[in-house]
Amino acid sequence: MSVRLTERIIGEVVIAKGLPKSPLMVVQSIDEEAKLVIATWFSDNNEYQEGAFSPKALDKAEPPAAKAKSASKPKGKK
Repeated sequence: MSVRLTERIIGEVVIAKGLPKSPLMVVQSIDEEAKLVIATWFSDNNEYQEGAFSPKALDKAEPPAAKAKSASKPKGKK
């Protein structure tokens, strides 16, 4: 799911579209004038990282539980 440059995205977990092993990043803020999303994550060495991304380069991360529930839900039952 793509990301829109609004304040509602702050606090969301996102990933970079072009990276096959993108880290999970948390949106800290947005820069409306520069049209950038500022996100933070921890590297493999447990170092704090911060980067600015175009919203077009990011997708919202799906929680693993959401994928598992949607696949195992039986049809026809409430």
